[in-house]
Amino acid sequence: MPHIIESGFPRSALAGVAMILLACAPALAHEHPGPAVVPEAERAAGAAKAFSGPTENRGIAKIEPVAAIDLASEFPELTGRQFRARVITLDPGAVVAVHEHQQRPGIAYILEGEVVETRNDADAPIIRGVGAVAIERTGVVHFWENRTDRQARALIVDIVPR
Repeated sequence: MPHIIESGFPRSALAGVAMILLACAPALAHEHPGPAVVPEAERAAGAAKAFSGPTENRGIAKIEPVAAIDLASEFPELTGRQFRARVITLDPGAVVAVHEHQQRPGIAYILEGEVVETRNDADAPIIRGVGAVAIERTGVVHFWENRTDRQARALIVDIVPR
């Protein structure tokens, strides 16, 4: 497995960005409709792969939109794409079903609790606790589980079709 450099950015700076985005969440939450955890096409693609895992989401307590930027206003060649941030809360026993990222790169930063991520580019499940980062590129097939007895929260920042 190739070594992935996740960030040269100090974790304290990532935590600061997360806190700023979370502070803005109440004011922005009403401006964006609640998105699905995973696009249906990605869930179907993940389920079709020879990758064992749960096929249905369960225990998703909340999806809180934090902010979104229409990327066409920044980069005309990215018309039809948006840069978004949201916080996902997983109840104890929750599962984010197997899915394959398809031109939806993302970064997940664990804010609270712990998730177990099983993915096609890792030899074993990865336990991600507070401050851990998961990089999600095109071709990654994975799922998350909250195997603990308390909620887990993650800040998810990704680029998605508008």
